[in-house]
Amino acid sequence: MDGSTGPQRRLGKVAWWTLAGVGAVVVALVVLAVATLGGGPPAGRNEAADASAPASATTIATTAMAGNPGPSAVSGSGTTGATGATAGPTAAGGSAGAPPGPLDLCGAVDFGPVAGLGAAATQPAVGDHADKSDYTSYTCDRPFAGNNLQIAADVTALVGADAPGASSRFADARAHAPADAADIAGIGSSAFGYQIGDGGVRTYQLWALDGRTQLGVRLKVTSSTPPSTQSLRDAAAAVARSAIARLHT
Repeated sequence: MDGSTGPQRRLGKVAWWTLAGVGAVVVALVVLAVATLGGGPPAGRNEAADASAPASATTIATTAMAGNPGPSAVSGSGTTGATGATAGPTAAGGSAGAPPGPLDLCGAVDFGPVAGLGAAATQPAVGDHADKSDYTSYTCDRPFAGNNLQIAADVTALVGADAPGASSRFADARAHAPADAADIAGIGSSAFGYQIGDGGVRTYQLWALDGRTQLGVRLKVTSSTPPSTQSLRDAAAAVARSAIARLHT
């Protein structure tokens, strides 16, 4: 017996357990500090899981500011990527209903029927074009001469963005044509022609409609013995028919 009373003995035990608990906490803190400063992962941490975890908002924002493409920069998606270039339809293909590109009208015109009237071409065909508010006007001209006959052959193609616009222009030309203008079958969806003058200088004008194109053929003839109206009409119709077949606008 050490002579200690019961209460004193119980207080001693409490003090001992308290000191033991404090010591355990200190040891745990020291172990945690060593693990952290040493660079190794704390016990129980899964490094593979950390590597596969989604990037934080801060990481995503930093990557985007660095100029790397985000999820929207997908090839062929039509969105803007890191280069700033927006994917879209190529210029060659164009989009549906868009105005057509430059047209080589002279490449589509065969002036052979004009030469068949009895005059030979004196110069190569010359083409030109002019942009209007709702269509483009293309022209191809070629002069012919010989056998007391001069012919100025002019072909015009008024090419718009759509068929309704071309149809409206064609209807206007038909409404303002001379009263003796006659319809001509077999050229585009509709065609008509008429002659102006009946002396030594006369002009035959033909207009045809095909899709979004209004095609015109004009033959101005100077001669003391000019071809007949029927001959001029047949020549103009042959030029228009072959040109429309080659244009396919």
